[in-house]
Amino acid sequence: MEAGNMRKLFITLCVPILVYLIWPYMALLKLYFGLESANKKVVMEEIHWPTIRKGIEKNLNLFVKEVLNKNLKQKNLQISFSAISLTRQIADEIATPEGIIYLYHNPNKYADQIRKIFKKVSEPKHKKVSEPKQLSLPIKEKPLKLEGPNVPSLWERIDYIFFIDFSHFKASFKIKNQSFTIIWKRQGFDWKVVLLNFPLA
Repeated sequence: MEAGNMRKLFITLCVPILVYLIWPYMALLKLYFGLESANKKVVMEEIHWPTIRKGIEKNLNLFVKEVLNKNLKQKNLQISFSAISLTRQIADEIATPEGIIYLYHNPNKYADQIRKIFKKVSEPKHKKVSEPKQLSLPIKEKPLKLEGPNVPSLWERIDYIFFIDFSHFKASFKIKNQSFTIIWKRQGFDWKVVLLNFPLA
């Protein structure tokens, strides 16, 4: 085979591979700018909500069982059913564009609110469970810009980022000294966020 044909074949094979490797990074950038600008439409498009909701509820259940239950055992108490059932209610609140944007801009404040809610419903004298307060956007929505000085800020926050396999992409990063983990999954021609872990304990 001639050298020219070899180069054409090499380019033909490499370009799709490079595009595929860059593809999820573009999804990461789009989500980042959507969160930075509090753009609900962009955040809505970039996340697979049923999967995210289930994952958040699972994490909240673990928090209740593994963290709060340690304190309750010391008092010979058990976590009430109301505390467990609250995990679904809070997961429904977080798993919205408004909730994710609020969490992104106020991770410490939001985590503290969740901890206080569960500690309150775990008190033995507590009978009535108040609903979590409705969230509001932390900043006014601004036009989405996929360029600018905020891009270096994103890379400074990332601890690691890599392909788990051909269909899953994982990133770990810090927001206000709190570690977050996100996993994207390829769904057709798009990459959607299917897992979001954030610290509570």
